[in-house]
Amino acid sequence: MEEDGHAHADIDIDIDHRAHSPPGTNGAANNTNGSEHDSNMLLFEGLDGATVNLDDIFDIIKNGEVSEVENLVEKFGMECLSARDRHGYTPAHWIALNGNVQLMRYLIERTAPIDLPCLGTQGPRPIHWACRKGHASVVQVLLQAGVAVNAADFKGLTPLHLACMYGRTATAAYLLGMGALNNLTDINGDTALHWAAYKGHGDLMRLLMYSGVELQKTDNFGSTPLHLACLSGNINCVRLLCEKSQLELEPRDKNGKTPIMLAQAHQHQDVVRLLYGEVKKKSRWIPSVSESWGWLFGGAGDSKGPLFLFLFSVLLWGYPMYMIRAIPITWNILRRSHYCFIYWNVVMWVSWAIANRRDPGYIPLSSDAYYRAIKQIPYFDKLKKRNVMLTRLCHSCRCLRPLRAKHCRVCNRCVSYFDHHCPFIYNCVGLRNRMWFFLFVLSVAVNCSFTIYFACYCVMIEGFTMLYVLGLIEAIVFCGLGWILTCTSILHACMNLTTNEMFNYKRYPYLRDKRGRYQNPFSRGPVLNLLEFFVCLPDRGDDTDLLLEDNI
Repeated sequence: MEEDGHAHADIDIDIDHRAHSPPGTNGAANNTNGSEHDSNMLLFEGLDGATVNLDDIFDIIKNGEVSEVENLVEKFGMECLSARDRHGYTPAHWIALNGNVQLMRYLIERTAPIDLPCLGTQGPRPIHWACRKGHASVVQVLLQAGVAVNAADFKGLTPLHLACMYGRTATAAYLLGMGALNNLTDINGDTALHWAAYKGHGDLMRLLMYSGVELQKTDNFGSTPLHLACLSGNINCVRLLCEKSQLELEPRDKNGKTPIMLAQAHQHQDVVRLLYGEVKKKSRWIPSVSESWGWLFGGAGDSKGPLFLFLFSVLLWGYPMYMIRAIPITWNILRRSHYCFIYWNVVMWVSWAIANRRDPGYIPLSSDAYYRAIKQIPYFDKLKKRNVMLTRLCHSCRCLRPLRAKHCRVCNRCVSYFDHHCPFIYNCVGLRNRMWFFLFVLSVAVNCSFTIYFACYCVMIEGFTMLYVLGLIEAIVFCGLGWILTCTSILHACMNLTTNEMFNYKRYPYLRDKRGRYQNPFSRGPVLNLLEFFVCLPDRGDDTDLLLEDNI
């Protein structure tokens, strides 16, 4: 893809602004004036010897009435379904463009051609036109009839390319589910991700990323998807790419230009500021305060730093201080407190081990429900469930997420009743380990409270020393964190909400009423909510299955 966009002038024709201008044609093919049109009128001879203007035949086909097409076939024979208009397009092209499933099935029943390329410079097939307009139901019919899911036109554009070029998320999801390859390139070396980035379709970029597309692939001009996102100036697409830690932010194309240079040249100042910030962040030796906080208390990465900090603080600092200082000084005075402290330490390590090792509620990979949902995408227009279903499809795990599940970017798995990813247990908190996580944070809070108690007693006897001061500071920090997590866990349990839902309730339609105000359909009162949290009752059926057997 050339960076000035001129390489695609003959591809990117907006059919919505031109009366019968077919997609993918060049300007020369459509510059026929009126007199030339009349002088070159194409005639079609019927079975009875009568003739008709070929344009009239295609007008009937574009009108989309099956009965009229049947009358046309009776009068002029099956040859009229194989004819081409003056631009080289077949009836199947226009039927696919209009999304007429019934008429497309009629063509298939009559064995009319449904997969011929046009005679123009680009050579699109009917499936390309259907994908361009987002008619997933027509795409389904064509694929069932044997059309190749990766069929390319003369410029190397596949159906997935066209769907991504024009922002057809549902159609792209259906194509991926039916086996479309995400790394195929057109004649310019551009993948579907290049086109989605260039056109500014963030949802499609996310879909392609989940499907495992190569993010750093360059086209024939040396441009990566980041180059093209910066060229178009869509900051959301640029930010989406920058979130990938492995992505190189300053690659150079064959003209020696970096993404920042392209954004500057096209006056996309918000993109320039974002990229400069990301480059500065990656090149910095000393992390910022926010990064340090994320490292200590859990950021979006998969660092084991918080886990090592916890283990070091307890095993190499807390326990030695307890054995060397606290026990000799306070054992005879505070023996019952020591027994309680030892008990809660046992609880802490048992709960930590289970929370760390236990499956938090991973959704099975490559589930049958995912493929059933993919097959139902062509029916979404009729069922009015397109957006709901698309948000629940995870193309990384290839599963249909239950209502309250979420994909964890750290674990790279979908988790049922996803609460959050805890760096201190190095695992997600979900349906199957949330009770053990609660016991862990409660025991941490109790143990730190005992630590503060023992430290204060030692200070009263021996006076202040640097070791006691450091121990108190550390114990107070972990004690505060432990009690905050304990109290918020109890609060969320009483409300029957997860931490993810609590902080992001505006993003989830099921937590809003028809007026957009907050409502919680899962709460049955604090007592029953607490029972459900601690006993881990099975799903009560709040998550109504959107898959209807009649549509499979």
